[in-house]
Amino acid sequence: METIQSEPFGRIGPQGSSGLMYDIGMLIAQRAGLTVENHVVPYARTVLSLRNGASDLVLRFSNDELKTVAHQVAPVLALPTVLVSRRDAPLQRLEDLSRLSLAVPRSFPMPEILQNLAGPRQQSVNSNEHAIQMLMGHRVDAIYGSNLGLFGAARGLGLRMQAFARPLVVERQSFWLHLSRRSATPELIERLAKAVESLHRDGSITRLYQQVLAEFGDDRMPA
Repeated sequence: METIQSEPFGRIGPQGSSGLMYDIGMLIAQRAGLTVENHVVPYARTVLSLRNGASDLVLRFSNDELKTVAHQVAPVLALPTVLVSRRDAPLQRLEDLSRLSLAVPRSFPMPEILQNLAGPRQQSVNSNEHAIQMLMGHRVDAIYGSNLGLFGAARGLGLRMQAFARPLVVERQSFWLHLSRRSATPELIERLAKAVESLHRDGSITRLYQQVLAEFGDDRMPA
């Protein structure tokens, strides 16, 4: 199993690996009765690992490339996706994006409405951290991603939420449990899907999410 290396989803520290998706992944494996090794790796590596057999499972947002190498087992956690701007230059309406520049982490799923509004002024960047740096360096006017992904990256860079305008919520997208097509069997898919369903039913995933939200301590964080 692999977890994306991005705050607050997966991190490597002195005490070992941790993070929201790291913990959820371990809970799923435990509930499914599986013994796994969970490695925190850069976002782009996860698709390669599923393709070449280095990994069997990953929790992340889906896209067309990922669907070619992995089976979508079950949605795990739906997160608000948001447009974030600087406090001194707030984006107040979605329509205003048509005259502004936008940065989006590479491979992050983009809704059609944003693609049409941003048009040629949209830039792909390497990570949530890169997007934050572009925004705060005045190289773009706004950035798009998940609530936790963007503000977690900002926190990791030493920035507080007060540096940003109140985010505009665009939609909700789910982290999915993906199982490599090389490893997928009907029995394993069912086993994993039932584990995710069980964790939703008893509130385990919701509790972990709420704990992470509380760490930001700001009522502007979309939940």
